[in-house]
Amino acid sequence: MILSAVPRLLRHRPRTLIPSNPFQQFQRYTHSPPKSQPKHTHTATPDPIEWLPLPRSLAYRKALMLLSIPLPPVHWPSHLDIASPLLATTSAMYKSLGIAVNAIYDGSGTDTTFSNEEVYKARIFWPDGMSKTYERFTMDSVSSEELQNDLAYVPEPFDSNRLAVAVEGDGKGLAKDTKEILVCTHGSRDCRCSDRGGALVYALREEVERRNLGARVKIREIAHVGGHKYAANAILLPTLDMMSNLTLEHAPSLISHILDPRADSQMWNHWRGRYGLTEAQQAELWSKVDPSKTVTSASARTPASLETRAERVELRFKTFEGELRTVNARIGSNLLEVGKENDLPSLEGVCGGNLECATCHLYIPSSPTPPVGEASDEELDMLGYALGYRDGESRLGCQVQVTKELGEWCAAGGVIGLPRF
Repeated sequence: MILSAVPRLLRHRPRTLIPSNPFQQFQRYTHSPPKSQPKHTHTATPDPIEWLPLPRSLAYRKALMLLSIPLPPVHWPSHLDIASPLLATTSAMYKSLGIAVNAIYDGSGTDTTFSNEEVYKARIFWPDGMSKTYERFTMDSVSSEELQNDLAYVPEPFDSNRLAVAVEGDGKGLAKDTKEILVCTHGSRDCRCSDRGGALVYALREEVERRNLGARVKIREIAHVGGHKYAANAILLPTLDMMSNLTLEHAPSLISHILDPRADSQMWNHWRGRYGLTEAQQAELWSKVDPSKTVTSASARTPASLETRAERVELRFKTFEGELRTVNARIGSNLLEVGKENDLPSLEGVCGGNLECATCHLYIPSSPTPPVGEASDEELDMLGYALGYRDGESRLGCQVQVTKELGEWCAAGGVIGLPRF
C-alpha cells in the first residue's frame, strides 16, 4: 500500500525521508528533521489555504451505501462510475430512492483496474445506527428482493439530544463499538483531496497505533465527497457525520471526538452535516452543538472577581503576516487561553487544551533564552502533527504557562510567533 512508504510523523521517533515518497511533494505537510537525524534538502513551506465557512447541512439522503473496491486510491480514475458499471448502476438506481452511494478502499486488494466481473462487499448505514452488510454485491444484487426489502427500512425517530448512535456488531468482523473514519483521498478528481486527505489518513493511523485503538477505530479512504474546496473531508461511522476543513493536526482530536462526541467538543467546528437527516433536523442538531454557543476554556470559567484581581503581564506575539500584537495576559493561564481571550489568529485548540491535537501550535524562539520548561513526551507526540513544525521552536500553546518571567522575556525582546494555520 502506498502509505507504507511514508516516514513516521512523530518527531521523537526515528524516520527516514525518502525522496520518492509521494507525500513529500505536498508543501503543506512538511516537517523539519529532528536534530538527531541528518539534515535533508527539504525547504518547502506550508501552502496558502483560505478556509471557507462551512455549510451546516448536507443534501437529504435516507441512508449511505458503501462499496468496498479492491483498487487503492492511487489507481482511481477521476470518475469511478465511468470505470465501474456496478457503481454507476447502483448510484443511478438508488439515487431515486434517496440513497447516497460511494466507494471506499479498506486496505483489501491491490488491483489497478476494474474487473469485468465486479463483486464487492457492500454496506448500508442509516442515521439511527442500523446497518446491513452484503459480502457479495453484484449487478444482480442491485434489484434483488433482499435489497429492496432492506431499503424500505424506516429509521427510528430523530433525537437531536443523541449525538452518538448505538450499533450492534455486524457479525462480519466488526465489533459493536467499532468506529470508522472515511477520509477522501481521491487525488485524480482533485489534488487537494489527496494532498490533505492523504496526510490526514496517515496521521490518523499513527494516532490509532499510538493509542492502541486498532480494534476500536478503523481508518479507510473514500472516493470524492464533500467538495475539494473544503478538503480534507471525512465521514464518521456510524453517526454519518461529515467533517471538513481538516488537516493532520486534527487527527488526535478527531479520534477522541468519534469515540466520545460530546456536545462541547470543539471538533463540531468542522461539522458539515449528517446523512439521513433533513435540513431542518440538521439545523436542530447544529443548534445543540454549535461551539460558538458553548464555553470551554478554563479562563472563560474563571469567576469575574478572580479575573479582576489576577496579576497580568504583557506578552508580544507576531502573526504569520508579520503584525506585532501586544496583549495583557493573566499569570497562571496558558498561551492558548491568552490567544482565545485576545482573538489571536491560528490558535484553534480544538481539543480544548487537553493535549489531544496540535491546533494551538506556536513558535517560541531560542533567543533570548525563553523561561519555559522542556516539552513533555506527550507534547512532542502531538507536535508530530503540527503544520510548519520548527525544531527547537515549536510548542503547544496549551502547555506553556504565563509567568512573570515570560513577561520579562517579552519585555527584553522576546516575541512568540504564530503560524499561518
